Amino acid sequence: MLSGIKNLASRIKQRIAPEPVIEPEPVEEAPTIFDYRGYQIPIRLIHLTGAGPEHFDNIAQLHWNEVARYAPLKPEHRILEVGCGIGRDAIWLTDFLNTEGTYTGIDIIADSIAWCQENISARFPRFQFIHYDVHDPLHNPEGAIATSDIHIPLADGSLDRILLHSVFTHLFEKEIAHYLGEFRRLLKPDGLVYASFFVVDEQTLQSALQTNSTPFNLTFQHSRGAGCYINDPESPAGAVAYTPETIQRLLLQAGLALAQPIHYGYWSGLHPQAMDGQDILILRRSLTL
Repeated sequence: MLSGIKNLASRIKQRIAPEPVIEPEPVEEAPTIFDYRGYQIPIRLIHLTGAGPEHFDNIAQLHWNEVARYAPLKPEHRILEVGCGIGRDAIWLTDFLNTEGTYTGIDIIADSIAWCQENISARFPRFQFIHYDVHDPLHNPEGAIATSDIHIPLADGSLDRILLHSVFTHLFEKEIAHYLGEFRRLLKPDGLVYASFFVVDEQTLQSALQTNSTPFNLTFQHSRGAGCYINDPESPAGAVAYTPETIQRLLLQAGLALAQPIHYGYWSGLHPQAMDGQDILILRRSLTL
């Protein structure tokens, strides 16, 4: 009898004994800072450029190589970059420009410009960064001014190079026209603009639909007026393309011209050997204006 009671008590004790505590494996927190060439860059700002840290240096090298190929820079050049973001290209240029060279970067994202001012300009005073609070449904929906309100505070005829990577690919005709007018004012007589576009015609549109050569489904099947096509009606500024005729008209109105034939990118599938995904236009001041 006593033995039975002891066995029962033992079984009850086993049932009510607490389960052993298993400590969960520690979960590493995702990094918030990216160490790049001695700069501690917030990853949240890197993502605003359209790619993460894993692609940051590759894109910088691609930009550098493409500019060197089509619009070579000199250490003494005075440079403007529209859409400078978190300073990816500016950081490379800090090792290239000499004491005669200058860099001005402009962007519509306030946090990115503030970081560049505090971290790049503080070390290299010849690098300046300017914020324009432009309303942009994609990148700055709370912006208070229009692109047409932008007046870049640099002297007329003072710039050797103007660089735009993936800027005109998100803008509509009126906005592009305003920038082109500013560029005509700012360029030296022998200055050049390096700008990426999506350039389309009937053959390009057919090829893009058939090949779908990018992860972004760039087919531009939606017309947005004469000579303008968009990729997604729900996000019109997500990707914008223009016909060569529309681009030529905009250049003529601004007093600019193509300095070289269009360098087509691989996005449409027609030029699979191209190094850049987008189409590159090199512009100069028109000789007839």
